[in-house]
Amino acid sequence: GKRQAERLRDLLSEVDFDHILASPLQRAAETARIIVGEDAAGRISYDERLKEHDFGCFEGLTYKEIGRDYPEELAAWNADYAGYRIPGGESFLDVRKRVDAFRADLAGKEGTMLVVAHKGTFGHLLALMLGLDPDGYWNFVFDQDCYSVVDLEDGYAIIRKLNTDSPAR
Repeated sequence: GKRQAERLRDLLSEVDFDHILASPLQRAAETARIIVGEDAAGRISYDERLKEHDFGCFEGLTYKEIGRDYPEELAAWNADYAGYRIPGGESFLDVRKRVDAFRADLAGKEGTMLVVAHKGTFGHLLALMLGLDPDGYWNFVFDQDCYSVVDLEDGYAIIRKLNTDSPAR
């Protein structure tokens, strides 16, 4: 993971970020610090809304283990993956709602932003930026050690790069 973050640092080394936003969860926070370097690490704003989906009692379990340990909860989740709130966690729509609040705040910021978060968070964020319904989330895959560039112009999201590992220039 650290090598992947260092690779991103190298790819983005010529970009001057006006805003640096990151999930406070360890992997994303550390990735942000590596990308921007120790000199700029104090400029990182950690935002709870960028956290990954909290799977509650399902966290860390395989699908088979969930079925064994939580058969009723799994049946309910399978029946309504979007609306079912996993015990001790959150629903798909809960995540979308908090990511949408983050997206709305982006509209008030100007300049170049670095956002470091999680695959699922980015799926929601991009679908929301493009005005897609909740199922639009499934249209995107984000690989580790890649980045995307989205311009926000007059209320529209314009995808310049998606899931790329080429230099930012």
